[in-house]
Amino acid sequence: MLGLGALGLAGALTLAAFAAPARQAAAAATYTPAEDAAVVARVPTRDPDELSARRTLAAAPDRVELAVSLARADIRRYRTLSDPRFLGRAQATLAPWWSLAEPPQGVLLLRATIRQSLHDFDGAKADLDRVVARPPAADGDAEDAATFAQAHLTRAVVATVTADYARARESCAAIARLASPLVAATCEAPLDAIAGKADRAYESVSRALAGARRADAGVRGWALTQLAELALVRGDRAAAAQHLRAALALDTHDAYARNLLADVLLLEGRAREASLLLAGKDAIDSHLVRRAIAEHQSHGPDEQALVRAMRERIAAAALRGDRIHLREEAMFALAVLHDPKAAVALARDNWAVQKELADARLLAEAAAAASDADAARPVLAWARTNGLRDAQLEIFFARLEAR
Repeated sequence: MLGLGALGLAGALTLAAFAAPARQAAAAATYTPAEDAAVVARVPTRDPDELSARRTLAAAPDRVELAVSLARADIRRYRTLSDPRFLGRAQATLAPWWSLAEPPQGVLLLRATIRQSLHDFDGAKADLDRVVARPPAADGDAEDAATFAQAHLTRAVVATVTADYARARESCAAIARLASPLVAATCEAPLDAIAGKADRAYESVSRALAGARRADAGVRGWALTQLAELALVRGDRAAAAQHLRAALALDTHDAYARNLLADVLLLEGRAREASLLLAGKDAIDSHLVRRAIAEHQSHGPDEQALVRAMRERIAAAALRGDRIHLREEAMFALAVLHDPKAAVALARDNWAVQKELADARLLAEAAAAASDADAARPVLAWARTNGLRDAQLEIFFARLEAR
């Protein structure tokens, strides 16, 4: 994610939006249509095949394999559109099995995925441990084997986010026995980066990617984004941008790659390009905050509208009691509101929940902007304990040491 400097003009959002969410939520006006025919929102046309499948499930509600298929499709839509309503739909589809003491393996995996997305990492870990504790039979069907492999991959991701690196390594080792060298190398890459072995990881993923030209486009895109992350750790922004453009060429809807490319452009001082990259995609919160930052940096024509939209998103999240977007709120406070103290508070709360490299950079940057060395100590200790040498983190640490 972002290594943004503290930027100018304070925006319309105040510290109250972060420190007192209940008060901010109360200030958000309720919209009431003036007439019954008013259009409140436009929704995508439903897929006829999906509607048919849902009718079939309604007639035969015990068909767990159909429910799993429909829930999986909604989780894919959530990842593409960053719309949490699809997580709610997926959970509703799985409701008959959701609270069972021993739900089917497919339900356990999707329940873990939904919990992970809602930052219930402990719940996700528990479900994933149960899935991987029951490996499929050697002569089992392909669906069971795929569920087992996906559970290990998701388990590695959740463990990495929560700094449980031994558990992540365990699952990556299992994946190496179940999947291609490219998947195995890409699983290990973020762990190697955190352990100070980014150069080795970069070479490993590059070699595996070169040897897997016919691999699934989704796997290749994932590998390319990991190469970009490794390039940023090494301080090579040009290579990172190249990998991310290649990932977007494979999948123009890859929100992760688009966000990361916007971050690289912002680091390079190319805010106008970052805004154009994200234009028309403001429905996704992580895109919206970056475009607001880009328009703020470049004094673009959409700055005020985007700041207002971001304020409304934060107020709506506060009204729901939603704290899963702390990273975006901290970025906004730091880069648009020029309020490093608020950014430190938010970034510190975020670090308590998740510990990706992006979260470490954000807390260190906010601490440097606030001249608050104490706030950065947990990140410094984490980096030094693991042997991490990250180009962006070192810049922030140096700023703190100079003050």
